[in-house]
Amino acid sequence: MNWVTVIWSMGSGACLTLALMHVVVWWKDRAARANLVFSVMAIAVAAFAALELALMRAETPEQFGIAVRWVHVPVWFIIASLVIFVRLYLRAGRQWLAWVVVGLRTLSLILNFILSPNINYRQITALRHVSFLGESVSVATGVSNPWMLVAQLSLLLLVIFVTDATITVWRRGDRRRALMVGGSILLFTIAGTAEGVIITWGIISTPLTASLFFQGLVAAMAYELSYDVLRAARLAHRLQASEAGLRESEERFRIVADAAPVLIWMSGTDKLCTFFNKPWMEFTGRTIEQEMGNGWAESVHPDDLQRCLKVYTDAFDGRKPFVMQYRLRRKDGEYRWISDTGVPRYDAQKNFTGYIGSCMDITELLSKDEALHDSQERMSLAAEAAGLVAWTWDIRRDEVWLSDKDRAFFGFSQSEKLNSERVRSVVHSEDRQFVRQLAENSLLNTG
Repeated sequence: MNWVTVIWSMGSGACLTLALMHVVVWWKDRAARANLVFSVMAIAVAAFAALELALMRAETPEQFGIAVRWVHVPVWFIIASLVIFVRLYLRAGRQWLAWVVVGLRTLSLILNFILSPNINYRQITALRHVSFLGESVSVATGVSNPWMLVAQLSLLLLVIFVTDATITVWRRGDRRRALMVGGSILLFTIAGTAEGVIITWGIISTPLTASLFFQGLVAAMAYELSYDVLRAARLAHRLQASEAGLRESEERFRIVADAAPVLIWMSGTDKLCTFFNKPWMEFTGRTIEQEMGNGWAESVHPDDLQRCLKVYTDAFDGRKPFVMQYRLRRKDGEYRWISDTGVPRYDAQKNFTGYIGSCMDITELLSKDEALHDSQERMSLAAEAAGLVAWTWDIRRDEVWLSDKDRAFFGFSQSEKLNSERVRSVVHSEDRQFVRQLAENSLLNTG
């Protein structure tokens, strides 16, 4: 079996296949410029391998010299692609050094086509046939061209450029990428360059196989790029799952909020409201579009609006809970007193995401409190006019009411909560049991 043809053909085919795959990646995502640059390099390596095969199949020194001359074209693309790839993918490498590498390699390519037969040889005197992988291949004998040092200097500067970029990426903390990309480029470039130098200078007599090293580099770079594609796909899948879970969570929240017996609202980090539950919409008789943002403020009583907004803004700026009361217009046009309690919201990463609030209609409660206050006020005035001590006892709650004047008379403070035991404590010790018995008999007779 012709192993040379098989190995070099398979290597070229693999490079072209990888190039096509990453051209497709770039075509679908034009921001993936590193994939496009990799495709150019992979095609150049495939061409390099084909020209190496032509070198091994050359029948005359002239054929060999022409093949060597044209080898420098794909090599130029390989080196330029590596420089650009490092700049795009690793986001490292000194720009001036990158220009020097490409510029020097361009100069060597120009000299290659000016000099005869090429930049590697002044003269190819003969071809020898040696056994390689079980078959006979051609190897040149000739006089080395000193201008070849220009091409070799460009390769040396490439190694320096990539080394500097790799160190930068390593220090940045992305050590995996530094090893996989920077390390692979250095390893295979140095190995391929070393082989080319010792063959051209006649140190060893063997066919040029540098394309195999660059095929290894293509494989390593393709693996790293494919790893990024797979990682992006996994992240996209997780994002989709997260978004689906979020939508499901939001739907559950909406169902619970709509079933709640209170008015619920929600705002974002811009202080604008983003959600109102069904009871809120039924209370105000407005659409969700009308309420969103600051639209809800249109239903607040004009006399309460500025105070309401100040309480909300002060709490928002301090990330503090708040409770405020204001009048909100019901769908029938009546203003109802609302008690609004708001608390800050945070996500799983403890980032502030806005506020959520619940509101209750307290109009009836305020009316009862006002009526009770009026009743107590009238009782206090009547008792004072008659010169009597007036009191009430809420038996269920065990709460005793006394006017401010009578509290002062018995030595109770204005803020002190009174119950039956506290009131009996001011009765003379010899009379307390009698007073207790009177209260118990009264309760029994009432029952």
